[in-house]
Amino acid sequence: MRILRNLTLHYQGDREVALAAARGFDLTREPEGVNVAPGQQGLRNALLKLVARLRECRRKGEAVLLGGHTGLWVAAIAHLVTNGEALPELYYFDTRRVHDAEGRFVFEPEDLVRLEW
Repeated sequence: MRILRNLTLHYQGDREVALAAARGFDLTREPEGVNVAPGQQGLRNALLKLVARLRECRRKGEAVLLGGHTGLWVAAIAHLVTNGEALPELYYFDTRRVHDAEGRFVFEPEDLVRLEW
């Protein structure tokens, strides 16, 4: 099985691991996502960290589970693409949003989807 590296900000549970395994991936449970500190410099520092992690995944042949700060991901992908660099395979969970007994949203993953364009 290939590694699907968890570059989100969230721990991945048994359901997520099972969905990834059904697609031939060994999903890392622990989050390795990048937080963004306040201000433009905070975004710049986070961008450099995420770009480095994406390059490492590409170099190792690992796929990536994306999620977290949308603006950061857009900036990181744009940075790599505009510099002519290949991206690793990018995946996300298609989730169903349901309400729990207290009316809060609960996100239930239904499928692992490859981001393609």
